[in-house]
Amino acid sequence: MRLLQECCSGCAYCVMVCPQQALVTDGWAHLLVERCVDCNLCYYACPNRCFIPETNLDSPRLNLTQHYEVLVIGAGIGGLMTAAALARRGRRVAVFEQLSFPGGRYTGLTYRGAAVPTAAWTNLGPKSHIGRFLAELGIDEHPDRGGLRYISLRDRGLSEQYAVRFQDGRHYPSLHYMLHPEVRRAWMHAIARGRHGAPEGLSAHDYIASFCQDADLLAVVDAIAVTAAGVSSRAMPASEFIQIVLDSGAAGADFAMPAGGVATIIGALIHTLKAHGGELYLASRVQRILLKQGRACGIELAGGEQVTSDVVVHNAGPSALIRLVGSDNLPMAYCARLQSLKGAECAAIFLATREPLFEDAPILMTPGCQRIAGVFSPTCFDPSLSQDGLHLYDAFLPLQQTDRKGELALAFADLRALFPSLDAVLVWYLPMFFTDGWPGTETAQTFGQTGEKRLEPHTPIRNLYLVGMDVQGSGVAGDLIPLGVRRLLDEIG
Repeated sequence: MRLLQECCSGCAYCVMVCPQQALVTDGWAHLLVERCVDCNLCYYACPNRCFIPETNLDSPRLNLTQHYEVLVIGAGIGGLMTAAALARRGRRVAVFEQLSFPGGRYTGLTYRGAAVPTAAWTNLGPKSHIGRFLAELGIDEHPDRGGLRYISLRDRGLSEQYAVRFQDGRHYPSLHYMLHPEVRRAWMHAIARGRHGAPEGLSAHDYIASFCQDADLLAVVDAIAVTAAGVSSRAMPASEFIQIVLDSGAAGADFAMPAGGVATIIGALIHTLKAHGGELYLASRVQRILLKQGRACGIELAGGEQVTSDVVVHNAGPSALIRLVGSDNLPMAYCARLQSLKGAECAAIFLATREPLFEDAPILMTPGCQRIAGVFSPTCFDPSLSQDGLHLYDAFLPLQQTDRKGELALAFADLRALFPSLDAVLVWYLPMFFTDGWPGTETAQTFGQTGEKRLEPHTPIRNLYLVGMDVQGSGVAGDLIPLGVRRLLDEIG
């Protein structure tokens, strides 16, 4: 196996799937050749095609129907939601995923006895956009029938979604507890006014600052923006920030995580898809989208097989869309728009510790740090996610420079300041970077790229549609995906 390190976006999916520990990461994947047994699992786990096998791989034998009503490219949460919904409506649907596992950013991989959430933490629970969409698909709280079992704040005896901790040691069980009465009133006034529309062109930072100049509050506003969407409060429009706060508030004490982590959402969608006759093909990379007289009419797989369809749904990001269709087949203005999209450059450090770092809420906002904006504890909801009884944490950070090692150093300096006992209780950690065009972060929630200004579900090519993080919608990253799926379903009819 050869590794093209220059293509590596740092997601660490390959590190997690390697059974020989032949891959390590410091922000970039490194192959320990002496340990590699050419099992090729890394090849099918890499979304950026960083691995080149030493020998030609046999294409998987697929029992394909020659024609489907709908073909979906990418088994991320948006693609699977679309496919499951259409299958329930009686459409003949097939989903093709280049990786060996489904879910994309909404998946979970087992690493050192822990269920590691990849690029998504939680879906906010049954009252979120994701939760309501799942309920409409008939995915309820019956795990034995392909459903979900939510574990909520209430179930864990907690009342707050997040606590707040500063590097100087100040710790508050909630934002409202932190704020002085006059600052709290200003904050609540800002959110209430924002319900009716925040001024166009104003950033989240400037909007809140127009009501209150409290430095601690503005630092928390930035931490919320970064944790929810991967962009700073100065880069996020005020309207988007307000929607994020409102959506989080709507979850209330029902804020939850599915038992088993977000990967169980993917499992439930696949169960629904297959129960209604839909098909899912993994390790099946699409080579190109077939066009006929200006409309999408199917796909060609990497092995050369061609499958035709009435509709093609693309759930693999703008860059892949250009590659699969060909820039010559897209209007110049549309192609230029896709190429000009600003991505969210972010990362996470997954930690396993012997002792808890905090316990009063599942999320800790960490305002004022050099890099770390928030830390989520999946084992706060579900301790069984660690087979070894360890406490698991996902520390999230925006990236401000291309030196990934330097960014990690700054992030660990933050973590040690926030948790002075960290080195004594840390068992292992795994850095995961989502940068350099990593699918799922190509359209940041920044100016000109929120709400209706995100991509429409239809493309200039007839019968070719989009779903995913890049499509119209506002709210917490990931949880806005069902909004675009609904639009797509309405357009397909």
